[in-house]
Amino acid sequence: MRIFLTEFKRDYDTMNAVYRSYFLPKPLPARTCIGVTGLARDALVEIDFVAKRP
Repeated sequence: MRIFLTEFKRDYDTMNAVYRSYFLPKPLPARTCIGVTGLARDALVEIDFVAKRP
């Protein structure tokens, strides 16, 4: 999972709480969180996720 945040300092803790709520129980999927200066269509967050079905 790659997460891009335009307001990294402001939104990082909230993003972590939401992330944890979707992926319980542990272990959490691997991820990278990146602060960026802008996203398409003035989005505040973009998430790129690749999953494999069992």
